[in-house]
Amino acid sequence: MDFQTGWRSGHGNMNHAPRHLFLFVTLAFVSFSFAGFVHGEEVSDAKPLAVVIGKQIFLDSTLSQPVGQGCFSCHRAETAFADSRPISPGAVKGRVGRRNSPSLMYAALIPGFAYEDVQTDDGTEVYAWEGGLFHDGRAGDLFEQVQQPFFDPNEMNLPDEETLASRLRDSEYAAEFRQWVGDEIWRDDQRLNYHAFRALVEFLKEPIFRPFDARIDDYLNGKAALTQAELRGLEIFRGAGKCADCHLLQPSSWAGPLLSDYGYDNLGVPSRGKKDAGLGGQTGEAAELGQFRAPSLRNIVLTAPYMHNGSIKTLKEVLEFYNRRDVEPERWGHTDYPVTVNREDMGDLKLTEQQVSDLLALMNAFTDRTLLNRKDTDDFPATTNETPSTDELRLYFPDWTHRKHPAYPGKCDPPSSLSRNAAES
Repeated sequence: MDFQTGWRSGHGNMNHAPRHLFLFVTLAFVSFSFAGFVHGEEVSDAKPLAVVIGKQIFLDSTLSQPVGQGCFSCHRAETAFADSRPISPGAVKGRVGRRNSPSLMYAALIPGFAYEDVQTDDGTEVYAWEGGLFHDGRAGDLFEQVQQPFFDPNEMNLPDEETLASRLRDSEYAAEFRQWVGDEIWRDDQRLNYHAFRALVEFLKEPIFRPFDARIDDYLNGKAALTQAELRGLEIFRGAGKCADCHLLQPSSWAGPLLSDYGYDNLGVPSRGKKDAGLGGQTGEAAELGQFRAPSLRNIVLTAPYMHNGSIKTLKEVLEFYNRRDVEPERWGHTDYPVTVNREDMGDLKLTEQQVSDLLALMNAFTDRTLLNRKDTDDFPATTNETPSTDELRLYFPDWTHRKHPAYPGKCDPPSSLSRNAAES
């Protein structure tokens, strides 16, 4: 088949390029760039300094203006690194975002924003957007995503890159950061920030964010059984509920299913606040107005409230919304873009109350044990020995847009590379 190559303005993604070829070239380069050698010496098993610095940036509430807001403010372990508030408040009192903060679990595994070819049931080939970060896909990958909250007036509210670099130099981990990047980069605002963004990405790739140790993983691997209610729910998930059409149960490059195809759709979610164009606001296509990316259902019972705007409080209500949206319109109220709502695949599924209860039971099996077993006093869950390290899976992460950043060196990472290790893990 013929492919038409091109770059999407503002995202820098190949729209119609043969993705397997692009992925091969990208991953070959990443593999060499992130090799475990520094100054010709093989590194040890100690935790890379990039991860150490990234974790400290994640926990740092002094980088915002005014101080008091950090990544951890809206992404807490008890909610699978999502936010229990419908809309997150910003650093400036009275300012709030317009969307619910999504979970960071498995965020590093979300495919890059791309225009993918899809085969329909009748064999027709169509193209559709998939992947990307944020609910509307405006960030091509995690590297683009981690940058935006620093400078968003409704989040951390920094005025410019100079301010971020200055605060990094004043941080409690400044000495470690300087040791990692070296004096030349330390003095350069743009290059210092570039390394901060990359450090955050490396931290979010860590095994604690992708354990694949939920009971559904054990069941699909033949290692454990589900309850009778969960098995009934699984049958509905694959069949009458149509859940598996978008929340895929098949693993791809990873150890288990991501429980999403990361495609876009307008579900007719209840309106909340200002009208939100979603994907259509990025693409300019009227048919895509009100569409938002399908989330992963991993750890879904922990991430209430739901939908891109936090408009539905409980998971049971979400299932009822999918089941009876079109037969109980007065219950759900107005939606932002009614013309583009998907009315073919949901809205009147005709599921019984028992079937809804069984689906809800199944979704409890989607919760990772590491999150369930985390102590209340711990900021992060423990790492399991069974989860492969980032270096072992380096080739599989959809991670390339840092090459578009002005501070990217244009070659393999310099001696102060992401593979330089901390003195202790």
